[in-house]
Amino acid sequence: MVRFAMQALGTESPLQRPSKRSRSEPLLELPTSPPLPLLLQEEDHQLAATFDPDTLDCQICMEALHTPIFQCSNGHIACSSCCQKLGNICASCSKPTGRIRCLAIEKLIDSLHMSCRNAEFGCRKMLKFTKRKGHELFCPCTPFDCPVSDCPFSGAATSFPDHFSESHQIRTLNFQYDVWFTAVLNPTDLHLLLKADNMVFLLHYEKEDLGNLVFVTLFGAPQREEFFSYHLAVKYGQTRLTMESVPRSILRADKRSTNFIFIPRPLNIPEGLLQIEISFHHPGEDISGLQISP
Repeated sequence: MVRFAMQALGTESPLQRPSKRSRSEPLLELPTSPPLPLLLQEEDHQLAATFDPDTLDCQICMEALHTPIFQCSNGHIACSSCCQKLGNICASCSKPTGRIRCLAIEKLIDSLHMSCRNAEFGCRKMLKFTKRKGHELFCPCTPFDCPVSDCPFSGAATSFPDHFSESHQIRTLNFQYDVWFTAVLNPTDLHLLLKADNMVFLLHYEKEDLGNLVFVTLFGAPQREEFFSYHLAVKYGQTRLTMESVPRSILRADKRSTNFIFIPRPLNIPEGLLQIEISFHHPGEDISGLQISP
């Protein structure tokens, strides 16, 4: 259990305002996952608090609540999209819903400012509750697990060039978007890190019995995949293999799927060196077009 309490941040002490209850009193107890700090804004000051963010999730879709928020006559709340999907029938008690706004929760959500979930990894942003999820999709402090087997390292994408070099002797190749470049893979290479601006990609070279697989993954959330595309070209003698695809997020359970170039054993270069021509396209990212809950 986490005890929900608030403390005034303004210069005026709560004891100087006898008309209001002391902010040092515990107000509510909530079952919780790890709490996050937040700010509650009032007209003349702010209040600091700890809060379980899951408390403000819609209990039907389990996404963060956002306006408009509706309640049935028994007080069960739901987001507007869930009300519509359920035909404006409350999922908890079968009472009609979708007509009574829950203005108290809407006002609470509008006043909340919360830390990013990546605060422990260095993000210092304080965000409106309705903007937090969008920020976290693009947060540069998002941690990723190292893709090398049995490596316990976890860190931001920008920390992987140093980690790969120091711990795994994996090279990093810098490139520019919309410019073809050549990556040379040695017989022992399984990965090659590719970096452009503040984005990091990983070239995979997996060896199977019938041949080798080459594909690219992205250090980023799955929602960012659509903002990038890449071309691969492998040439050996008179044979040329090409592929155009979208880099899958390294967070996906199936990173490879069917998006890879398969190089049959007879095409492998005798000395083991493999030259791959690569080009990345990145038209830019606009978070306003993403289909996410605020």
